[in-house]
Amino acid sequence: MSKKEVILSEHENASHGDIFLPVNSYHSIIPKSYGEVALHWHEEMEITLVKSGVCAYRVGQETFLAKPGDIILVPPFCTHSASEVPGKILISDSLVFSLDLLGAGGQDLSASKYLRPLAEGQLVMPAFIDKKSEGYKSIRTEFMKALKCFNERPFLYELRLREHLLYTIILLFENRHIKTPEESESVLSGRIQLRSVLQYISEHCQDKLTISELAAISGFSESYFMRIFNENVGMSAIKYINHCRIQNAAHELEETNRPVMDIAMDNGFPNISYFNLQFKREFGMTPQKFRQNFRGAK
Repeated sequence: MSKKEVILSEHENASHGDIFLPVNSYHSIIPKSYGEVALHWHEEMEITLVKSGVCAYRVGQETFLAKPGDIILVPPFCTHSASEVPGKILISDSLVFSLDLLGAGGQDLSASKYLRPLAEGQLVMPAFIDKKSEGYKSIRTEFMKALKCFNERPFLYELRLREHLLYTIILLFENRHIKTPEESESVLSGRIQLRSVLQYISEHCQDKLTISELAAISGFSESYFMRIFNENVGMSAIKYINHCRIQNAAHELEETNRPVMDIAMDNGFPNISYFNLQFKREFGMTPQKFRQNFRGAK
């Protein structure tokens, strides 16, 4: 990753490793350029250890201030974001990994009883654990072993990395940080159904999308869809669509010389005034100023 902040929008397109080793590590410093990691989600699980500083985090429906020593847990398909606390700098290390690496795709009991339900979003976990949490020290130790193994690549690191990550997951289960949700089957089904909606928005956010269209994809009534979307994503569907469009536009402003008007139109905004208004709400500056700042910082 470059020293510039990578703007992550809705379904993250970053590659977390490859098919042979589906895991990657990230050393993050917030703030960087824009003071935030935008709301996004991915199919992999993410574990982050806060090394120092403070930052405002959102994982699923929960918002909190991350502090030194916290271990942030992001399950697959869960929306999450991080933003600057004025005057504070957060430094953290993360591993983002596919649960297939640990055997979630297998047919044995460990896969069917633990790993696959976790990969499919049927289990729940806290947004973070801290030094007072059960088993914290052993979980932190094992995660640090996994992180060191990935970064230093010792002999047999592929096997050792899988061992450390799997044991980290085992410790999370053992200390009851991962468990069956205490909610009705219909609510759990609703959370799972939202995945298809989020994926659809990711692929079509530049198009004209309606609540009725998205509700139909989810299989829910419009009123129930709006409620469950807001509860799980933390904002309305319309606001989320605009967020995705703005993030895509911001990426184009950084990486291309295309006129602002063309970028706005191609990302689903009906006119430049509305685009400028939404962009300023998201980033606190106009698109033109955003582009100038990005290029001035290079």
